[in-house]
Amino acid sequence: MIPLTIAVVGATGAVGRQLIEVLEEREFPVRNLRLYASENSVGDFIDFCDEPVAVQALDKDSFIDVDVAFFCATQSVSEEFLPRAKQAGALCVDATAPWIAREAATLVVPEINGASLDRAKHRVLSNPASVTTMLALPLAQLASCVALKKVVITTFESVSGCGIKGVDDLRKQCGELLNGRPAKKGCFPHQMAFNCVPQVGTFGEGRETDHEQRVQMELLHLLGNDRLEVALTAMRVPVFYGDCASLYVEFDQSVDVNCLEQALTDAPGIELLDDASQGEYPMPIDSAGVDDVQVGRLRPANDASTAFQVFVAMDNLRKGTAVNMVQMVEQAWRN
Repeated sequence: MIPLTIAVVGATGAVGRQLIEVLEEREFPVRNLRLYASENSVGDFIDFCDEPVAVQALDKDSFIDVDVAFFCATQSVSEEFLPRAKQAGALCVDATAPWIAREAATLVVPEINGASLDRAKHRVLSNPASVTTMLALPLAQLASCVALKKVVITTFESVSGCGIKGVDDLRKQCGELLNGRPAKKGCFPHQMAFNCVPQVGTFGEGRETDHEQRVQMELLHLLGNDRLEVALTAMRVPVFYGDCASLYVEFDQSVDVNCLEQALTDAPGIELLDDASQGEYPMPIDSAGVDDVQVGRLRPANDASTAFQVFVAMDNLRKGTAVNMVQMVEQAWRN
C-alpha cells in the first residue's frame, strides 16, 4: 500500500483512541494523520509513532486530500460530515450508525465478505455492531459444514460499548456502593455495578431493542441466509471491556463435531479455546488485547447432533471495532 492521508473523527473517544493504536501496531502506511474531535478536545495531543498529533475541530475543509476517513464519534456528527468526506473523494469507514441507516453503505467483516470489496465502487464501509462481528465469524464457519437452521443467542456486553462515559460511570458506581453510598445510574437505565441489565439500546414499539434488531439484521446479511431464524437477547453486564455470548445453534441435518472444530480451527479471525479439563474457554478478561474471536464450550445439544451449544468472547474495541475498520481498508486496497 502507498502511504495515505488518514482522518479520524472522534479521535479522543474510546474507539478513536483504539483505532489510532491499531494503525500504529499494524504499521499502516500513514502519510499524514488528521485527528478531529469536539471543541472540548481541540488543542489536545495524541501520540502516534512517537510524535504528538494535535486534535482539531471539524470544518467544511477537513477532508480535502484525505484518502480514508474513519468516523468514530456520534451518528449525528457522521450524518453531517460523512457526505462531505465522501464528496471530497475519501473512502469512508463508519462505526457510528447502523448499516441499514446509511445509504449506499457496505457492511463488512473482512474475513467473511472482504474479497468482494471494490474501493472504486464501495465508498462508504459500515462497521457492524461489535457483537455482530463476534457472532458472525464463528457462525459463518459453522455454516460451512452444514446449513444453519436456527440460532438462539444471549449476549453479555461490556460497558465500554457505551464509550468512555460507560466505563467511568461503572467505576464511579462501584466506588460509591463499596463506600456505602447510593449509586447514580449515569448513562445506564439502571444501576450497572454488581448487576445485569437485559437492555442494550432503546425499546421501540415492539418487545425488542433497536440494538437487538440491528444485530439480527446484520447477521442475516453477513451470513447470506434470509431463512435463518435468529432469536437474540442482549444483556449489559458490569464488565469494563470485552463482550461474550452463549449460542444455541441448530443445523439442517446432523453434523460431526470434528467437522465443526476443524472449521473453527482453520478460520482466520478465530481462536479455538476448548479444553474444559484445563479450564480453557473464552472469557472477556482473556480476550482483552486479542484480535481474534475466541470460541469454546462447543458441545452437542441433542442426541441427533443437529444442534450444538457454543460460547464466544471478543475484545469489543479491537476486533469488534478498531481492528475491523482498519482491516476493511487494508482489504479494499489489496483488492
